[in-house]
Amino acid sequence: MIRHSYIFSTLTLVILSSLGDIGSCFAQERSSRSDKVYFRSGFGLSVPVGTSREYLKPKFSTSLGGLFFLNSKNTFLYPKIGLNAYGYDQLNVDPGTDNRIVHGRSTTYLLSMNYGYRKTIARLGFYGFAGGGGGVILVPKVSMPDTEIVRMYNKSNLMALLEAGFGADYSFGNILLFAEGSYTHGLNNLEQQRYQAIPLSFGVRTNITKIFYRRQN
Repeated sequence: MIRHSYIFSTLTLVILSSLGDIGSCFAQERSSRSDKVYFRSGFGLSVPVGTSREYLKPKFSTSLGGLFFLNSKNTFLYPKIGLNAYGYDQLNVDPGTDNRIVHGRSTTYLLSMNYGYRKTIARLGFYGFAGGGGGVILVPKVSMPDTEIVRMYNKSNLMALLEAGFGADYSFGNILLFAEGSYTHGLNNLEQQRYQAIPLSFGVRTNITKIFYRRQN
């Protein structure tokens, strides 16, 4: 658990640092758009697809991120962290053991950077995005150093990924409710298979542009 907390804290600091650095740059440029920087938090499910369905099952997941509108007003940068959870059934027996793990739990810490375009109709917005990133997927493992002891541990699997998705949001002033879905394609193998998933997320985006404007005053 300590290791998991460290990974989560590190990735969260990356997002918050990005919010500060990019937000400060936008605050200096003051284009015609006043709502430039949003903080985003969401929850939902990450549904495995393809061969990933053989060993992963969806569970409740969360995500954090930011939205940075560029000077073109409709285009944006979209960094986010996917903290996805899955049920895990091991497919292949590890060397040195005769046992497989079933009904376990796998967790992802995946950071992505996307570029997107958003179109608004009154209070309703529609947007699409694409990009890539990477991170770590943890899966449970078991070892038996002798006949009386079973040791459980998490194995870290590095994962590079490509992502594309779309969503919709509804504005309540400085707060936007959103729903979005994306397709994530891993470039590395997990359980000797390509990692593929469709994260579905619902949540809130909050306009925090004024925080960075105050820094300039």
